[in-house]
Amino acid sequence: MSIELRWAVTDGPAGTAAVTLPEDGTAARVLGLDRSGGFWCSREAGGCGGRLVLEARDGARPHFRHSGDVRCAFTAADAGPAYELLRHRRALGAWLAAQGFRPVLEEVPGTSGLHVVVAEVSCALAVQLSPLPDTAWRERDDRYRRQVRHVTWLYGPAAESAGDTELAVRGVAYAVRRHNTGLLVGVRDVDGGTRWVRLGACRLTADGFEAPGAAEARALHACRAADRQEAARRAARCAERAAQGAREHPRVEAPPVLPFPA
Repeated sequence: MSIELRWAVTDGPAGTAAVTLPEDGTAARVLGLDRSGGFWCSREAGGCGGRLVLEARDGARPHFRHSGDVRCAFTAADAGPAYELLRHRRALGAWLAAQGFRPVLEEVPGTSGLHVVVAEVSCALAVQLSPLPDTAWRERDDRYRRQVRHVTWLYGPAAESAGDTELAVRGVAYAVRRHNTGLLVGVRDVDGGTRWVRLGACRLTADGFEAPGAAEARALHACRAADRQEAARRAARCAERAAQGAREHPRVEAPPVLPFPA
């Protein structure tokens, strides 16, 4: 069965400038006028590289169709996850290039994820857009950390539970969301707060990924950890005093109750 294609690129058969069709037919037609150069099924997303035609008739949901009879993976599979990853890949690549880096970006097989290595500063970025079990997260995290000094994870909405794991362990986790053609990064802290900033406000240095609010999140985690340790010490002291009191004042058994004479 054919699946409606709602994603395309505007910069050629191997392009990365992805667009998604709006639900409204009028808005879709406006998109077609703005992108008069045409639309393609991107090979970078796993498509065929063929030309696409925008269908936006009144009363019908807007969609793309291939021009002619072609064999393409996206005629029978949802192209959304692949194009989502492509948009993140393009935005991250541009952000790193603007800082003078030459990153190596590769998709993680079997999952909606990206592994980005920046050799100049011995850092890696791991983008996860699909759910990731705790054991898989730990295995990949350990493997990446054996290769570089610093590893930073960016979690999409579907991977929030994996972000919860890192937040509990390290005191800060980074969410990522699309924003127009760019990305927003959410700095999460252990009190449940999230500070959203543009990716352009973040930097990658020899000390790792730097984002506004990250230092405050780590300081909060350290404060909460110190509070827990102090509470545990107080509880231990109370338990020791209670045990000491029991040793110094042993319980005296009450004498048996004798029955009244008949």
